[in-house]
Amino acid sequence: MSETKLYPPSFLDRFMNWIKRLPIPYWLTYLLLFALQSFIFHILSWIDGWIPRYTFNAMILLFPTWQWLTLLAVTHLNSVAEETLSTFSPLLNTDEDGLKNIKYEFTHMPPNHVLGSVLFWATAYIPVVLFTTYPLLISYGIGKAFWAVVMIEGLLCYSIGSIIYYHSVRQLLLVNRTVKQVGRFNLFNLEPVYAFSRLTARTGISWILLLSLTLLLFPLELGNGVLFGIYFLQILMAGAAFVLPLWFVHGRLVAEKRKLISGLNLRVQAAIERLNHALDSSEKEDMDHFSNALMGLGAEREVLKDIPTWPWRAGTLTGFLSAIVLPIALFLIQLAIEKWIGG
Repeated sequence: MSETKLYPPSFLDRFMNWIKRLPIPYWLTYLLLFALQSFIFHILSWIDGWIPRYTFNAMILLFPTWQWLTLLAVTHLNSVAEETLSTFSPLLNTDEDGLKNIKYEFTHMPPNHVLGSVLFWATAYIPVVLFTTYPLLISYGIGKAFWAVVMIEGLLCYSIGSIIYYHSVRQLLLVNRTVKQVGRFNLFNLEPVYAFSRLTARTGISWILLLSLTLLLFPLELGNGVLFGIYFLQILMAGAAFVLPLWFVHGRLVAEKRKLISGLNLRVQAAIERLNHALDSSEKEDMDHFSNALMGLGAEREVLKDIPTWPWRAGTLTGFLSAIVLPIALFLIQLAIEKWIGG
């Protein structure tokens, strides 16, 4: 494998790497930043008079969620990617330097792509604010002065937090590229094959958890059809994130299983022909030998039939489907509560 041409880390990668080098766990650092920003926003909202002093409003947690918990998710997915590649590496025909390059690609984003993503979402944020968010927030009772602060912070979290989409899609494309480098998959050694399903499942679950938190924090009465459509689209995207990058592996495992079964069928055919010859020749010793051989081949067929060809464990799929149900259940519960209160 030729050496990958590396690129310098983006400003977000530098920040996340700095967080990981701190003497406390990176997840705790992000949670502390989340709590600090939430506290500051509560103070500003009390001064603005939007909410009574010393009271709590869950909606204020929405921006800190997309500011810090998205970066927490990206940092976590980078760690999972490194662990995954260490497990998957025996299937790759590459040396230590080549593996380091692959890990670097999985855990660092090209700086120009990051900048492009930030500018794209920052630009998309403007019409969202002008035509939907601003009227809704004003009607919700937020003062115009505090609204300006909210919009600036919204621009920051919208452009930075949305990096999880670019990061995830890029990682999943790298998964698809990496699994295609494998010469042959061994059906009797599926542990390395299952490795990437952990990353794809965690990616989809990260999207689902962020969506669930958004549903919990965002007032349902401020939502609209477009917003809810985006929510359900994100659920579909999470499912695609889990399945599509590993679809190629499934096809390879199916082909390998068919190849083994085809070879087994030829051996069964040869054993049957020899058994028939032994029967015709009344060679009892050969008859017993080929009869036992057919029984062994039958047992081998059952073993091959039971080998799964989906590149994930049943428990991984069950956990992912359970996570998919969560935002749907939250949405239905919110609708029921709104209808009950409104009634």
